[in-house]
Amino acid sequence: MKKHSHIFFDLDHTLWDTDRNAEESLREIFIDQQLKEKGIPDFEQFHICYKNHNERLWGLYAENKVGKDAVRVHRFLNTLQDFQIHDPNIAHQIADHFVERTPNRKHLIPGALELLDQLHGNYHLSIITNGFKEAQHIKLKASGLDKYFDTVFISEEVGVHKPDPKIFNHAVKQAGAVHISDCMMIGDTYQTDVFGALNAGMTAVHFAPGIEKSHELPVITIRQLNEILEHLGN
Repeated sequence: MKKHSHIFFDLDHTLWDTDRNAEESLREIFIDQQLKEKGIPDFEQFHICYKNHNERLWGLYAENKVGKDAVRVHRFLNTLQDFQIHDPNIAHQIADHFVERTPNRKHLIPGALELLDQLHGNYHLSIITNGFKEAQHIKLKASGLDKYFDTVFISEEVGVHKPDPKIFNHAVKQAGAVHISDCMMIGDTYQTDVFGALNAGMTAVHFAPGIEKSHELPVITIRQLNEILEHLGN
């Protein structure tokens, strides 16, 4: 007998290879915007600074401490300022180009399609994501992920962000699950995916390829996506 009937996935860093897709776009933008000529020594330094600001701002966004526009633009504005480039116009140009290019890229986390092929038709599959609505729909379609998912819940459309239990409860209800205990959430971010799912009463799975030590139960830790099959039961 199945332990779960509904499986919810985060999108970025869990199924869609955000780091690889973003880096490809940023490399192109670095050249197009002539950032080396503007004073940034090389792409690697620019990329490191961007990733630090991006991660910090997404964390604040999840906590409702900053808005969408702050994330969208300030991750680039702050990065440029690290190199003494104080030009909001350049930051806005980079932000626009980044949002236009990146969602159309198709790189997925290794094993994503193979796992979804096995799950599709046997479980009700859904996405719960904090990503921006105009980007997430494009990512799903361009990468071919959209065909696997019965329902997609984007925090901006729902009106509440992970880790607030309200978005998980909303998703469970809309997806048609009988009991929240029938539901599993798989995501890469402990703060939003795991903590939020646990508080909502779902089985929480932390996709954490970069950590060696597993979490204590009830949190399930996996390092490759196909490991989730061991925890589903049949």
